[in-house]
Amino acid sequence: MPHLRVIASGGASARRLVAEELEALSKKGRAFAGTHEGGEWPALIAAGRSVGLFDDKRVSVVESAELLGPFPDELLPYLEGDDASEVLLLVFEKETGKTFSPAAKKRIIQIKGESVPFWSAQRKKWLLDLAGKEGVALSDDAAALLVELLEDPEEVRAELRKLGSYAHGAPVDAGMVKELSFDEGRNTMLKFLDAFCQARAPEVFAALERFKQEPSMLPLLTGLYNRIRPALYLGIFAPAGGERVRSALEIKDYALKMGREALRHYSSKALTELSFGLLVLSWKEKTSFAEGWPGFESLLMTCMASAGKRQ
Repeated sequence: MPHLRVIASGGASARRLVAEELEALSKKGRAFAGTHEGGEWPALIAAGRSVGLFDDKRVSVVESAELLGPFPDELLPYLEGDDASEVLLLVFEKETGKTFSPAAKKRIIQIKGESVPFWSAQRKKWLLDLAGKEGVALSDDAAALLVELLEDPEEVRAELRKLGSYAHGAPVDAGMVKELSFDEGRNTMLKFLDAFCQARAPEVFAALERFKQEPSMLPLLTGLYNRIRPALYLGIFAPAGGERVRSALEIKDYALKMGREALRHYSSKALTELSFGLLVLSWKEKTSFAEGWPGFESLLMTCMASAGKRQ
């Protein structure tokens, strides 16, 4: 008779949990018997009952398990514990809801992925803790950058392992993340935004020349506006108000850090004028008054010319 183990998760998280379960069960001597999709509860349980007493213990994966429908309580007597000859690993796309009755839930094992915090500061701590467990010497700045630019926790986890493998025990800093974790387009965007905030004009305009090959400047315009937005609010509040700004606007740590960098090099007035100019330019791009790359470059040059002249 079978033993049921339930994974309620979709996408990459589900694949990771299935792989981890199969590895753990394999170490306990269970042979993988295959994967199938959906089906019906009576047939599924009957197949588990057909395993002979002296047959090898095995594990089967049932994907799209929500297609099975509610579990019939009359089949409860046919379920066994984790020492059963057959383990059925049931994969649901989301929480099982009312699929299992309270009595049935006592007879199955539910496997849940770890809860990943929503707020960036807490997510950064989660990532640093994970890096410690994985033996990766991840810097604070590198962690902040990863959680800012990668929303999916599984993507973050995969990047951490890739960076750790490349570093071979050496510290992983923000520079390494920028070089290795993003495609060329995103990497160039990130370098452009960081260089602007730190008033490194040669790097800004070198990146701008590469962006000019693109038909629209709206992605870069949006990226720049989002990058200076925290600086606008930091310029309004006292320096100690940074935590209030971050909480109110849900700003991530790395963006907040770059906002402070921008305020070190530009006046609040210059950044405010740039932000309004970007909003107007964005509107014009959708009309017959579009200015294109020349308009964007003019705004950029005006702001950067004021660098170091904070008022």
